[in-house]
Amino acid sequence: MTDAANTALLTAGASLVAALISGGIALWNSGRTNANTLKIESLKGAVDKDLEKLKAKLTHGQIVSSTQWNAEFASYQAIWKGMVAVRTLATKIVLREDELVGLGLPTEYLASAGRVEIRKQLIQKLAEASKSLLLAIHNSAPFYPGPIRQAANETHKAAKALFDWQMRALGQLIAEDEQFAKENKTLLHAIIKGVDGVESLIRDRLAAVEVVNSIT
Repeated sequence: MTDAANTALLTAGASLVAALISGGIALWNSGRTNANTLKIESLKGAVDKDLEKLKAKLTHGQIVSSTQWNAEFASYQAIWKGMVAVRTLATKIVLREDELVGLGLPTEYLASAGRVEIRKQLIQKLAEASKSLLLAIHNSAPFYPGPIRQAANETHKAAKALFDWQMRALGQLIAEDEQFAKENKTLLHAIIKGVDGVESLIRDRLAAVEVVNSIT
């Protein structure tokens, strides 16, 4: 083989090697680029999901400013105070007569003027507690979610119905009136169920909300 041919062959071989190396580097760079692109797309997808979650929380009022939360939390404290008072008094009014009968107290005592006065005082306290609850519900109505207000309103309605029912029979021995006692216990059950429902809703709200110093 002539020197010229050898030279041409070596030159061609060198060119082929150079081409292969260049192609390999390009392919490697392309692979890295594709990998980086996939990572970027994956990261972008995760960020988009987080943004959607954030938007959902904002839409549902789960992210609130500290100023708004202070007002909302104060309303819950006022509502719960009213709930506890209504439930306690309703329980005493509805069940106290049965408890006294169970203790064996004579009918004369249960129907006495002194006992009637005690019932009257409890009924009056229930009226005052119901009024305080109503004010707590509506004075802060713009600052907390509607479902809690609705549940609290239903509880207040049951308390008001119990007050009206008790006033009709003031002076009677309610323990001896089965229908009256049944209706009272139905209303008491509604009050207790309503209070438990409000408590559950408030707890859910406390667990879901996220408080921030400011929202822009």
